[in-house]
Amino acid sequence: MAAIWDSIRNFENKFDRYAERFALRHPYLAVFVMFIGVPLFILIAVVVSTMLIAVPMAWVFGWL
Repeated sequence: MAAIWDSIRNFENKFDRYAERFALRHPYLAVFVMFIGVPLFILIAVVVSTMLIAVPMAWVFGWL
């Protein structure tokens, strides 16, 4: 179990370093990604996951 936590921690550290380097090299693009791209990605993920639950339920209950 400790090895799994260590691998997750290592991945997170590498990702943080990459994101920081990207933000320092491309500040305008990084701001766009942080304030437009990430919220848009979260919104799309919520819509897709809601549809994965709602559409089969609507099909089962005959609402489609």
